[in-house]
Amino acid sequence: MNQVQPGDATKGAGPSRSARSLSPPASILWGVAIVITVLIIYASRELVLLLFFSASLAYLLNPLVKMAESVVIRRDVAVTGIFIALIVGLLATAYLLVPRLRTEVNTLTGNWPSFTQRLDDAVDALQAEIVADYPTARHLFPEREARYDKLNAFIEHQTANLPNLVSHLATIVLAGVLIPFFTYFLLRDSHRMIQFLMDRLPPAQIETSVAVWCGIDRIIGRYLRGLAIDGMVIGVAATLGLWVLGVNYPLLLGAFSGLANVVPYLGPILGGAAAMLTALIQFKSLAPLGKVLTLYVSIKLLDDVLIQPMTIGHSVHLHPMLLIASVIVGGHAFGLIGMVVAVPAVTVLQETTKLMLERRRYHAGLPATHPRRGVPIQPFVC
Repeated sequence: MNQVQPGDATKGAGPSRSARSLSPPASILWGVAIVITVLIIYASRELVLLLFFSASLAYLLNPLVKMAESVVIRRDVAVTGIFIALIVGLLATAYLLVPRLRTEVNTLTGNWPSFTQRLDDAVDALQAEIVADYPTARHLFPEREARYDKLNAFIEHQTANLPNLVSHLATIVLAGVLIPFFTYFLLRDSHRMIQFLMDRLPPAQIETSVAVWCGIDRIIGRYLRGLAIDGMVIGVAATLGLWVLGVNYPLLLGAFSGLANVVPYLGPILGGAAAMLTALIQFKSLAPLGKVLTLYVSIKLLDDVLIQPMTIGHSVHLHPMLLIASVIVGGHAFGLIGMVVAVPAVTVLQETTKLMLERRRYHAGLPATHPRRGVPIQPFVC
């Protein structure tokens, strides 16, 4: 009987070991792929923003499409009908709200040239009211001339980018046309896109891929729809509260508060600051400022205690450090829109990564590190 010598086995395994040693580790390949992906996204960031908004809108409308499919309506017919109904609803809303909104915009633009002077007069009146009640506070306020120069320089610095914003008006209009266009085809053909990708996966990966995709689809859809509902509720509450208090521009300030609410911590501060600034210029008194501050603090408490748990839930949240970092990076890369988009985008990425890691642990037979209540990881979800 022939015996295999140890040296022969080593020689036979030599080439394969050397080939394995020449191939880079998987971690390096993943790192290079992530860097390349980030560079591509940054280079095409305008298109990425359009696709992100389109996908978000598609997620908001997808439950309506599923309801239509459940009563045996074809998907393309359902999507077309929903878009027609949405256009009719937007036109009706515009017919009711646009005249009032146009009046607020015209009033605001008409008063803008004298904004600095009116704000300075309001600060003078507020300072006089405080000094009348607390004479010792007189030394805490700067002289009118010094304050006026600083205020004027601050406003000029903040409005320096307005011409640049106007120059991008054509891009904004184009985005308003392309986002519904992309959304329509994402809704209509999403199942075909997914099927196309699944058909090109190895058979051993299909089960895991379908399970991960269904979990991601469920979490992202719930989060984005909850975020939109939360912003609308905050906007309506702020509009009604400012209207009751008699503050000017309630529609504009309410819409801004609802949109800014997407950015945690910073958003409510920006919305409240804009409303308090408007109240200061309008009333030139300390009492209305306290009422507006009370209104926004109450809305924030109501949002944290009641609205967010009902719409978004407690399971999808960013760590404060990651949240602040995402806002800074988003603002640096995309400006104000990037600050709004950064938190939802990073949240979606976090939940996607978490689901993929949990699915990988499940496939390896390991216990989940952070099991989700009510979301069992099953071999096949959809």
